[in-house]
Amino acid sequence: MNKKILILLIVLVAVAGLALLEVTTGFFSALAFDQITYKYSSKVWIPPTHPENLSEGSLGGYYKINGKGRDFNFFLKLTGAEKSESPLDYTEDGLKGTGRIDEIKVTPGTIYSLLSEDVKGAMFNTIFKGNMNLTCAAWTGKTDFQNNGKTFGGNFTIDGVATDWEGTYTLKRENLRIVGTSDFIYYPNNQISKARRVQKTYYL
Repeated sequence: MNKKILILLIVLVAVAGLALLEVTTGFFSALAFDQITYKYSSKVWIPPTHPENLSEGSLGGYYKINGKGRDFNFFLKLTGAEKSESPLDYTEDGLKGTGRIDEIKVTPGTIYSLLSEDVKGAMFNTIFKGNMNLTCAAWTGKTDFQNNGKTFGGNFTIDGVATDWEGTYTLKRENLRIVGTSDFIYYPNNQISKARRVQKTYYL
């Protein structure tokens, strides 16, 4: 009798421990996620910084994400941007990123969104954080990002040939599209005292 109670207690403790592990860290969610391959693509539009300037146009293109589990690749192509941007900032090869999701936890909202075939909804309902290395033209950069269930955003740094950037960004869902806002500064290499601030909005 004592052995049966002991076994039952061990099982209950184990189940409770595993449930707690799932609630606090998403351990099983992460294990399941590690086996999933995925890909997603969508259009992107960047409005002009100064709409009142009729000579300043907007930029459009697309982005792709593909990966397996925690590791993923990112690609962004802005059609025709290489004609107006410096070859140090952007070329027709586009922007490439290699990232990793360090932590992930699937929520009931994630499952509901997936069953409804709502990829964007699944992304915003899933709790996660990670990082990504970026390369484009002559510069390299890095971003750390996270979604805590309420706020989806991150920070970034970019090291260019002559100019450096650093700032933050947030992503919000607005009906069928994603709206990104960024707040950053840029300055000549190692001369942050000469920094200029910029705020921009992007539509994904």
